[in-house]
Amino acid sequence: MWLKRLTNSFLGIRNKEELENDLKKISILKIITLFLTLNITFIGFVFVITRFFIN
Repeated sequence: MWLKRLTNSFLGIRNKEELENDLKKISILKIITLFLTLNITFIGFVFVITRFFIN
């Protein structure tokens, strides 16, 4: 649920109350999980692209 709301916030689809509630519920574990997920996805994407062009 928090990931859906986060993506909606990047798209600007939310109201002030939802944003306040989400910011109160955010934890270090969620931030670390999001950070690792984005990094692994990006590194995998770069790896696939470079393997495609090298071979």
